[in-house]
Amino acid sequence: MKLVENKNALVTGGGRGIGKAVALELAKNSANVAVTARSEEQLNEVAAEIENFGVNGLAIPSDLSTIKGVDACADFFLEKFGTCDILVNNAGFSQYCPILEYPAEDFQYLLNLNVISYFQMTKRMLPSMIDQKGGKIILTSSASGNLAFAAKKFAYGASKAAVSAMGRSMDAELNPYNIHVNVVCPGPVETRLLQENREWGAIYPEGEPPEAISPLYLFLASNTIKRPYKGRVIDEYSLSKVISEIKEENFKPDFNIKDYLKSKKLKLSKDTYSLLRKNQELVEFMIKY
Repeated sequence: MKLVENKNALVTGGGRGIGKAVALELAKNSANVAVTARSEEQLNEVAAEIENFGVNGLAIPSDLSTIKGVDACADFFLEKFGTCDILVNNAGFSQYCPILEYPAEDFQYLLNLNVISYFQMTKRMLPSMIDQKGGKIILTSSASGNLAFAAKKFAYGASKAAVSAMGRSMDAELNPYNIHVNVVCPGPVETRLLQENREWGAIYPEGEPPEAISPLYLFLASNTIKRPYKGRVIDEYSLSKVISEIKEENFKPDFNIKDYLKSKKLKLSKDTYSLLRKNQELVEFMIKY
């Protein structure tokens, strides 16, 4: 079953890492997918991979740190695809630097890309979604700024906290239009961005491959959910650890999260039990996908 068949999707930061993995996941499930970032060469490679799934792929080189760049990308996408069903705001940049050594201009650039581009791209795609009475918007935030607060990452953390708050507020406003906005907070993911942070002196454990979390985005983008997820800030980092533990228990193909919760209720911590209970359909999907 193709979960997003005939849908048109735009993934920002789609040239590598999480964005690329999400774009290919959507294409594998029969969505037409456009990817945007600065590197034209990377985007062309991803667009070719997208088209290998028999759908339309589109590379849109853009500087999303400027309103002009976001608008140019949006114009080109809408000209080629006509409508937007799924928007994944994922472009991002991180810096690791002491407060006293951090130029205000760098902070401004980071906020422009990590926050303002999400706002502006959402604003540009909304008329299409409102006209067709529905849409899915997914924002990539981070465990940083939501669950963990590290020294020398105040700028990145601040931007990701802003993304989470923005996503919840957007969903509250857009629900009447059947447009659902959700936020994903990944933990360490093995991307070039994570490697750059290590080179700057940050200490991270080995992260997940981007392909491990892309099904979560597919779940949020699809219309197969009994009760649509909306206005959620999803702690992917904690969920992934719990899901890995469940998989290691050699679960059966007919795994049922409700039965699992009943059998494990007295053995799970309060936080873990609550996390699983609030995300039952998502957990079951991620385990079986």
